[in-house]
Amino acid sequence: MAGAVDRRSGSEQDRGSFPMKILLPFALVTVTLSGFAMAAEYPLYHPKLKNSKDGAHHDFPLGVLSATGRLSDGEREILIVDVGNGGPAAGSGLRVGDRIVSAGGRKAEPFSKSTETGVAGPQTELGAALALACKADLPVLILKVRRKEELTTLKVSLPKGRPGSAELLGDIADHLLATQQENGRWQPGVGGDADVYMSAFCALSLLAADGGKYLPAIKSAIGFINRKSTSSIDLKNPRVGPKNWQAATTAILLAEYQLATGDGSFAKELKTNCDLLAARVSPKGTMGHHFDIPYNGGGLVIINVQAHLAWALAEKCGIELDEDAWKRSFKEVQGSIDKKTGALGYSARATWSPDISARTGAMAAALMVAGKEPKLARQFADALVAHHGRMRHAHAMCSIGLIYGFAGLKAAHPEGHAEVIRKWRPYIELSRNAAGSVAYFGGKRNIGGDEYLGLKPIGNAMVALMLASEQGKLHLHGGTKKNWFGK
Repeated sequence: MAGAVDRRSGSEQDRGSFPMKILLPFALVTVTLSGFAMAAEYPLYHPKLKNSKDGAHHDFPLGVLSATGRLSDGEREILIVDVGNGGPAAGSGLRVGDRIVSAGGRKAEPFSKSTETGVAGPQTELGAALALACKADLPVLILKVRRKEELTTLKVSLPKGRPGSAELLGDIADHLLATQQENGRWQPGVGGDADVYMSAFCALSLLAADGGKYLPAIKSAIGFINRKSTSSIDLKNPRVGPKNWQAATTAILLAEYQLATGDGSFAKELKTNCDLLAARVSPKGTMGHHFDIPYNGGGLVIINVQAHLAWALAEKCGIELDEDAWKRSFKEVQGSIDKKTGALGYSARATWSPDISARTGAMAAALMVAGKEPKLARQFADALVAHHGRMRHAHAMCSIGLIYGFAGLKAAHPEGHAEVIRKWRPYIELSRNAAGSVAYFGGKRNIGGDEYLGLKPIGNAMVALMLASEQGKLHLHGGTKKNWFGK
């Protein structure tokens, strides 16, 4: 049934999310039935990632190879730390401990742990080689591998074809549809309120995929979020209720849903979350995780910018904007601008920060949605173009760096967005798995925030929303149409 909610356990979902799965010890096998050629599907592979908070190493998925690689600063060769059973890498004979010297004859520049360099080096070359090989008539990738002290050549048979952005977005949405739990959420990494924040992004991904079959799942997710989070809000006492992270993403989802579908059923809940955020702006304009302002009153502007985006989208839905809260918060945002980069720092007390994408992108999108300060929005977008290598780094959550970074770019600087997303194609290629969805591909530093949210669902949501930014249907991506969903 279209839009049905999967009632299986997490482990059962992982094993059976894709129908007609054939677990094979070797690479792609083609079977001919009644004159039609069918490609045997691969098992869903989850990369084995070890978090490196200090950047000593960087673990990442190897795309449709179904394996996990590791790089350290200055290395040109990718160390294989895991090979998935039944995947293309396993079928070729690739082993744990091997080092990929070159892929498709492409030799790489050294990897740098600097966040400024993005995916440059071995990741870019492997991603490009995979993309070319999958598009070939005979999808085979030639790997030169160092095994101990010897060099050997492996021929890896790959899944044929490479989906475009819209097709891959649809594949991810189908995976999210299949793995949604009965209560409307997706499985988080921990308990607590991680499921609210992460599930809002998953539901937003389904909305962006723009298919009627996703509507029941979107509504189910909204129902879960409102039951667990919005229902706990007491506007007479803003000290209680959800964290500001959850309130902001809930409002963003509810507003985008109303703008896309024309359904105002959740307008009350949208206003409630926006009013809570407004009530938690301090007299100085600072905001914190909850009501109290951390860091000796300095706050953290990542909360402000998400609140601004929520308020701007809600105003598009006819919700009256709290101008006083906007002005106080905006003053804090202005004070947080780093004069060197033109991007947003941690707070007005700490204007420098290497993790600029989420704060800067969310505020650029908010200003464009609200129709305010277009020059400042463009300044933020220009900073994102200039420092696009930092796109994955934001408060130990690579996810919101990509989600908000590409949103701000698309809304405020479409040409810059096209330029940057072209440079990040290898990232998408290495995220793509052989089973049809994507795997989590984090940054070069701490990914603990995304582990908290759940690497599997947030990994799919962050790539989905990155792809959706190209289409520009959501208002946070610069969209202006209403009632577009399913039409």
